[in-house]
Amino acid sequence: MWVDQEKVLAAKRAFQRGEPFDPSVVRPVILESWKRSRAFGVRMDTRLPRILTGEELAERCRQRREFCDVALPFVESLREFATGAGFVMTVCDEEVYVLQVTGDEDLQQIIRAGGMVEGCNRNERRIGTNGVGTPVETGQPVQVFSEEHYFGPSRKWGCTGAPIFRPDGSVAGGICLISPYEKVGAQTLALAVSVAENIRRQMKMRETFETLDHLRRNLSIIIETWPSGILLLNQDLTVVQANAGAARLLMLPREALEGAAFFELIGRRALRESEVRRGVTDRLVTIERGTQTMSLSFSIQRADAGSCVVMFETAETLHRKVSRIVGSDARFRFDDIIGGSPALRDAVELARVAAGNNSNVLLSGESGTGKELFAQAIHNASARRREPFVDINCGALPKSLIESELFGYEGGSFTGANRDGRAGKFELANGGTIFLDEIGDMPFDVQVSLLRVLQTREVSRIGSSKTVKVDVRVISATNQNLIKAIERNEFRSDLYYRLNVFDIRIPPLRDRQGDIVSLADYFFRKYASDLPHCRMTGLSPEAYALLCRYQWPGNVRELENAVERAIYLAKSDQIGPECFPEHIRAAALGETAEEMGKEPMQPEAGSGAAGRSGCSLREIELRQIRRALSLSGGNVSRAGELLGLSRRTVYRKMERYGLDISNFRTEG
Repeated sequence: MWVDQEKVLAAKRAFQRGEPFDPSVVRPVILESWKRSRAFGVRMDTRLPRILTGEELAERCRQRREFCDVALPFVESLREFATGAGFVMTVCDEEVYVLQVTGDEDLQQIIRAGGMVEGCNRNERRIGTNGVGTPVETGQPVQVFSEEHYFGPSRKWGCTGAPIFRPDGSVAGGICLISPYEKVGAQTLALAVSVAENIRRQMKMRETFETLDHLRRNLSIIIETWPSGILLLNQDLTVVQANAGAARLLMLPREALEGAAFFELIGRRALRESEVRRGVTDRLVTIERGTQTMSLSFSIQRADAGSCVVMFETAETLHRKVSRIVGSDARFRFDDIIGGSPALRDAVELARVAAGNNSNVLLSGESGTGKELFAQAIHNASARRREPFVDINCGALPKSLIESELFGYEGGSFTGANRDGRAGKFELANGGTIFLDEIGDMPFDVQVSLLRVLQTREVSRIGSSKTVKVDVRVISATNQNLIKAIERNEFRSDLYYRLNVFDIRIPPLRDRQGDIVSLADYFFRKYASDLPHCRMTGLSPEAYALLCRYQWPGNVRELENAVERAIYLAKSDQIGPECFPEHIRAAALGETAEEMGKEPMQPEAGSGAAGRSGCSLREIELRQIRRALSLSGGNVSRAGELLGLSRRTVYRKMERYGLDISNFRTEG
């Protein structure tokens, strides 16, 4: 493209002085850029911006890795072509910092004198009209010839630039081809646009590949860890993929599922083939495997090419979900709270007082101490006991969902919303109690909305300008220190004092040593009663002693799980220490050097078999070791396996109690 540079120069000088000139001698795209440059406050004799250091430039590239990993290698691959054609190629980022200069070495020496080096800034807002800053500013490819440059040292150059767009349409940077302005033609502009487009396409391909790979890995994790059973059926209704949950619920090894016909797994009387192909929702099916029976709820969705996705869960799980929605899940009362330790009695007494009024309650305590049990007991002892009890775990829901779950939404208020809208938990709990578990994990911005509801007793659904009056008693729970969360600006102090009318601390199990035996007996009766023909009478004195010695970091929930497991592992009429997990046995029996001389704690007198035995824990431990050595015929390694202790620990305890190994080798 030929441009009369003398006329352009004269026009530029007149423009600089504010004098009239013939605008026809200046291309419109250039004149518009001059006007922007002047509006930005750029002078034609401006000083060059500071050039980035090598470390700053490297950090800038690291921050734009997705762009640089594609653009810089691609342009570098064209270096020999650029050298042969007699031009230099530069790549800049979205702020027009030059990240790469490559091509003709002689020309690089020339343009370097004008400040065009890696790390320089060519933003139109800093140096005015130029062949890389102007395309990034306008989002359009531009050629700038000689005197059309706003910045003096660039007047001998012919610059052809094009913006580089990200896959989302935003500007990632720009590409510029620099040569003596006499050599610049229309084909140079086409080349710049082509390079920019190729970089965009490669970025899109890379993004697509990474997204697909990420989705594939995430999907695999989700399918494997999902608690429900998942089956993928092909068009012949044969299982092509199954997760671990499916094998557990169908009571079959996983290898027996893949390749099996669906109706062989569930029976032909459960569902018709037409129903499977059409899809069903929450269909209850009874599965029988030998003497075992499982009631499952099946939901089937059609997929592409005639395949189906089958999801199923226990009927009990489905019923629990329905109960939460309709608010009828409060089944515990104060009589269900096991234990008589002073710390627990104080908490129960305060909870009974709270149940007699409508004030908000804050339950604090470690995980597994029974905060939900207290919440339900308070509700069932209150005047609201015939109204809904609705619970929501603030830590289990993503931030994007918790507000709509609490306050509801109008139909079509956001993508994926039910077209008929949905009532929130506060509306469902109207007249009753809402239990906000893990309140400390509630997002800060949602805390503002919750505070407004507590103050006004009104709820406004997302997407609605209307408010709904609600009469709800709020019980919240946390295992966090909310005072410290307030100091870290993670929890609102005004919300804390609104929730914390009755502050009830649920003591950890280690502060309730006298309750351990009672709780263990309760859980034994609870789970043993479910076993057919169960002849177990309870826990042995050694087992009680073991439980009383352990510190229970998981509190009552950990104790319940441990007793349930022990029932299934017991091989005699009493549950012994060997039935409990190794970490409990090791922590309870493996003393440190400091503990060697201390008398172990005894269970509460008169409670359980351990209390009735009259033996101290030291005597019980000695009895265990002697018995293990006798059963093993003096084999210390075997005795350690029976006790759940290491060989070294057994030798240390034998030395402590003065036991001679030869005595046991002659006993067997």
